[in-house]
Amino acid sequence: MATAYLFQFLDKTALSYTAILGLREDLHLKGEEYGWASAIYYFGYLVATYPIAGVLLVRYPIAKVIAITMFIWGAILMFTALCHNAKDLLATRFFLGIAETAIAPGLSMIVAMWYKRSEQPLRQGAWFLGNTSAGILGGLVSYGFGEINTFPPWKAIFICFGALTIAVSIMVLLFLPDTPANARFLTKDERAQAVARVETNMTGIKNDKWKREQVMEALSDPNAWLLTVAYLATIIPNNGLLTFNTIVIQGLGFSVLKTLLINILPSVFQLVFVLISVIGSTYLPNTRLLFMTFNVVVSIVGAVMVREVDPAHKWTRVMGCALAVAFTANFPMTMAMVSSNFAGFTKKTTVSAMVFIAYCAGNIIGPHLFFPSEAPGYKSGFLAVMICLAVSAVLCIALRFYLIWENKKRDDAGDAIEVPVEGINLSDKTDREIPQLRYIY
Repeated sequence: MATAYLFQFLDKTALSYTAILGLREDLHLKGEEYGWASAIYYFGYLVATYPIAGVLLVRYPIAKVIAITMFIWGAILMFTALCHNAKDLLATRFFLGIAETAIAPGLSMIVAMWYKRSEQPLRQGAWFLGNTSAGILGGLVSYGFGEINTFPPWKAIFICFGALTIAVSIMVLLFLPDTPANARFLTKDERAQAVARVETNMTGIKNDKWKREQVMEALSDPNAWLLTVAYLATIIPNNGLLTFNTIVIQGLGFSVLKTLLINILPSVFQLVFVLISVIGSTYLPNTRLLFMTFNVVVSIVGAVMVREVDPAHKWTRVMGCALAVAFTANFPMTMAMVSSNFAGFTKKTTVSAMVFIAYCAGNIIGPHLFFPSEAPGYKSGFLAVMICLAVSAVLCIALRFYLIWENKKRDDAGDAIEVPVEGINLSDKTDREIPQLRYIY
């Protein structure tokens, strides 16, 4: 799963590496065309989020949907090397966004079916580490391609990354199980044990029936909306930083190739914060939202360093760029909140779709807060980053208090039991219909 997600992130962010390897010049990108090339990916993602994450992943085998869409986006990425102008680039980026919609919600659902709620942050973080690994690998590979003189290096990156993605999609098709019940590497008894061990989750496993009433319940749940809006505020800075980080670092006076190497540093810091968050919240019960708040506060500090420190202290500003991405550790934490706290398969996939719609909206907004006229410092962009992350911190704390209150209300109603009701995990009931369930925060 981590390898599959590595290529999703690598392919999505290839644009950032190619930006300083001749793509902007060869395609004659002007004004905000580069920013739109980044943002339009998320328009495609947004258009496909509910049809794919909310419907296809319910009705069809999850791993098969992931494998097929991986093959498609690998081919699209290779075709990006054939682009001649901004229109070609915008079209390929839009369809790339559509094709990549399935993987993150799909992997999150697989984790929810295989692991206990207490185990999920660490497992969600495990596949998300493909994201941080992609940042490190992408920087090193791009540095190598930057030495090419006989072929446009930006084209080589798209062709190489796309071909590798197609190869990995075949491995996913062959080896990734859809559910514990059809895992070929387990015996019949082991499959039954795998299903039984998550009985205490009370959040259900795969159900092929789409239920309208569960959709409506998700759309009226304060828990779902607080989590979604908190994630929206967190994710708005994401695509702006992802898209313009190389330009910010190069603007400090570094060469193109050195910029590619230095841009590995934020990925290393991202790895550290992901590990701190998922391991810490696994061994310290009900600290997930506290770690999420910590991550956004660290990112605010990083953004302040980039915006306010004198440009003469360029390594301090580089360190600020690295700290500013700490909030990205909240992605696997948010996925763990969805998989742990929402029961009913249609409701869970609907909340997951809500989160990914927020993900798309935030990533569409983000690049447009970094005005070309302010390059390479982007003062307004980093101010917007600080404001959004401050809002996210407040909402994370509010959600924590809401879930504590909801659990207390259930305790006071006398619904707590020592042992889950037998078969409840197979009943496809929602969390509102299971008074025994206690929310994790």
